[in-house]
Amino acid sequence: MKKTWSIVVIYEDAATRENAVRVCDHLVKRFWAEGELDVNWWSCAMLEEPVQACQGVEKAVQADLIILSLRRDRELASSVSEWIEGWLAQRGEREGALVDLTGQDVEAGGAAAERHIYLRHAAHRGGMDYLTREPETISWSMPDSPESVTARADRVTSVLDEILHTQPTPHTPSLVSAISN
Repeated sequence: MKKTWSIVVIYEDAATRENAVRVCDHLVKRFWAEGELDVNWWSCAMLEEPVQACQGVEKAVQADLIILSLRRDRELASSVSEWIEGWLAQRGEREGALVDLTGQDVEAGGAAAERHIYLRHAAHRGGMDYLTREPETISWSMPDSPESVTARADRVTSVLDEILHTQPTPHTPSLVSAISN
C-alpha cells in the first residue's frame, strides 16, 4: 500500500502559483513510485477569509510539507503570518518541512531577510525542517507499528557492531589526580 503525503501550498499570484506547480510536478515525478501526493492550494487572498483560513490551518496541521511560494519584493502578509501562527499552535510534535520557495535572500536585508528569519524560526518552533528548495525526501515519520519498532531495535548496525566488539581500555589514574592525592 502506497503512502499518501499531504502538501499545503500557499501562493501569492499567478507567477508564484506557476512556480509552485513546477515544484509539485517534480515531486510527483520523483516520488510517484513511493506514494501519492495530496496537494491543497491556498492563495494569500483566500487566507484573508476567516472560514477559508481556518480550513487552511486544519490542512496545515496535518501536512507533511507546507510550501510557500511568495514574491520576493514584498513583506509577508499579516494574513499569512496569522495563518502560520494558527497551525503552529495546533501542530504538536508532527514532523515535516516548511519549504520557502522564495529563497533565503538574507543578504539583501529588509523585508526578505526578516521574512526568512521569521519562517525559519516558525518551522523550528513547529519541529519542522526549514528548506529553501524542494526536499530530497518527504518521509520523516518513524514507523508506528510495534513490529517495525522491534525490528529496528533488533537490527545490529555497523556502529552498534563496532561498539559491541571493541574492548574497553582499562582506566588508569591520570598523573594530575595522582599528584593531587
